[in-house]
Parts: sequence; C-alpha cells; structure tokens
Amino acid sequence: QMIANNIKPNNYTLSGTLTAISSLGPSELEKGKQIHQVITQNFSSDIKLLTALVQMYNNCGDPNKSIELYDQMIANNITPNEITYINILTTISSIGPDALEKGKQIHQQITQHKFDSNVILLNSLIQMYNNCGKPSKAIAVYDQMIANNITPNEITYINILTTISSIGPDALEKGKQIH
Repeated sequence: QMIANNIKPNNYTLSGTLTAISSLGPSELEKGKQIHQVITQNFSSDIKLLTALVQMYNNCGDPNKSIELYDQMIANNITPNEITYINILTTISSIGPDALEKGKQIHQQITQHKFDSNVILLNSLIQMYNNCGKPSKAIAVYDQMIANNITPNEITYINILTTISSIGPDALEKGKQIH
C-alpha cells in the first residue's frame, strides 16, 4: 500500500517487512523479490537490509539466490557483519554437502575479519560443517573455541553433541570428554 500511495519506505520499514516475509516462508517469495527491487534501487549498500535479504531468500526456499546475493555483496566490497555470516552459514547448512566449498570460503572470511570469537557465529560454523558432512571439521571448530578460551553455550553443546552422535561409537571418547 505504501508503494501504491507513493510513500517511500525507509530501511526500518523494509527490514520489518523482510522479517515478516521470512517468517511466512516460500509462499511470500514473490513479495520478497519486490522488496529486493526497492532495496536495489534505494539502499544497495545497507548491510542490514542485504543481510535480511540473504535470510529471506533462504527462508523462502531459494538458498541459491541467498548465496548469489552474498557473493554480489562481496564483489561490491560490502563487508558482511556477524549477522550476515550467521545467515549465510544457515543457508549453506540448509543446502548440505553441495555447499561445503562455499562454507569453507566463508569460514576463511570470518577468520580474516576477526569474527572468530563470536560464540553464536562459531555455533553456526559447527552446524554448517556437520550438515555438510564434515563432522571432523565441526569438532575442530569446537576444539579451537576451547583452546581460545571461548565459553561454549547451550547451543554449542547441542551442536557438538549432535555432531559427535552422527559419527557414532568412534567418537564416544570425545563425547565423554565434552560431558
């Protein structure tokens, strides 16, 4: 209605709209694409809106568009923030093993931007590696957290224990160590 009445939405309005669209899922993808056009025309470098778009495309069933948008951000020298990284890792986790190489690239970027002490981001890395079929890498991320004196939270333990259980009896000792 705002657009129909020639009222220009601001970044807060657009962010809230994208959050609503994301929560509704695939049935609202077309509306999300319309918002994307508005953002491209008026807010093309707003990291919060671009991050919300990354999340929206994944939540609305188009994870490849989510990755494409992320790649465009990088190509346009727009530096992701921690929330951007969490959202793109969630996207990669939803795709699984086919997106492992992209996940490794993003892990390197996280390290380069010195975001590798954020426990929520590290939880996303653990989950991504496990969902992409590399539980040993997920365990390595957890071990690095501990070595760097980063305190795990409940989600960390859920993610690492899920990872260990996916390995089976061979990882029993690691599970006992964490317990």
